[in-house]
Amino acid sequence: MQKLNHSIQQLYTLHALDTFGTNALSIVSRLVPSDLPVFHSTHVRTRQISSTFLPNFPGFTPELEWAANRYSGEHPITQHMPQTLAGVYKVSDFVTQEQLHRRAGIYQQFLRPLNTEDQMFLFLLNPHPLSWVKLLQAEANLVGFALHRPQRNFTERDRTVLNLLRPHLYQAHRNARKYQQLQQNINQLQQSLDCLGVVTLDTQGRVKSMAPQVSVWLETYFKKPTCSQQLPDLLRSWVEYRVNCLKHPNNLQQACLPLRIQHAERELVIRLVIEPPGDRYLLIFEERDLYLLNSLEILGLSDRETEVLYWMMQGKDNKAIAMQLSIHPGTVRKHLENIYSKLDVESRTQAIAQALTKLGLLNSLPLSR
Repeated sequence: MQKLNHSIQQLYTLHALDTFGTNALSIVSRLVPSDLPVFHSTHVRTRQISSTFLPNFPGFTPELEWAANRYSGEHPITQHMPQTLAGVYKVSDFVTQEQLHRRAGIYQQFLRPLNTEDQMFLFLLNPHPLSWVKLLQAEANLVGFALHRPQRNFTERDRTVLNLLRPHLYQAHRNARKYQQLQQNINQLQQSLDCLGVVTLDTQGRVKSMAPQVSVWLETYFKKPTCSQQLPDLLRSWVEYRVNCLKHPNNLQQACLPLRIQHAERELVIRLVIEPPGDRYLLIFEERDLYLLNSLEILGLSDRETEVLYWMMQGKDNKAIAMQLSIHPGTVRKHLENIYSKLDVESRTQAIAQALTKLGLLNSLPLSR
């Protein structure tokens, strides 16, 4: 029991999804040894299988991979789904050794070359899974473990250990998937912030971090070379003034106004934001193409609809536009409906094409899908 508890603790330290299979196999193999432990993912409808192995095993040959996929329908575990999804099962639960040997495909072409006479399977499914029919319709992947032995000597103790471990394997795998999604979201957010341009200031107005693009904009719009990680005098004075406004309730409206600086046909818009719990400030920079933005006004759209269309033409999706304009994604969708109606179109591509056509710019700007 102590060994099982230690293994469970180890499972919850596995955060990287790309190495989850290998690390989880090591944990499972220490509890229930086998000649060939495999972490597998099987597409329910197509029955295509992808496998992960421990580092000391080179993997299946192309012939074995082909046989595993080609004859998966002959496998006793597959033939007894969805029963086998609900616990830990072995091939010997369903067929005798003689019956298994008569299966020319799955045994003769796959299990026999691996010197395997029995396998024990467990799948990582929600304790309350979808019905089998809905699982097929959902284009789901079944993730789990297969343990191979050259003799039929898996014990009931082995089954009990894996049944106890199974819900923790499921939760650990789910955590790894969520961790990966969180990392992807963070990376996307960071890319958006870098593109938008963000400067982080402490409460004394000192720069703590600055996106690379901001340095370029500062030199372009303020006309003076700026030291790395330092704001120009004009911008620093504006920040101090806005911070003082934020300290007085009567001046909150004034504090929310952005700083706008024009250069040629472009405009730099700078906003000051207090980041909770109030121990630092954010300067958010965005650059606009004044020529295009001003030109869009002749289309008869509202100011906000014009901004939505503008950012849509820059290739941003609804979520990015919402972040750009500090509005809810649902509000962006509503503005898009109004834009489609006013331009008499049905899609983003058509809206962009229609706008560019009316502006006489269709041949000079690329369309963003």
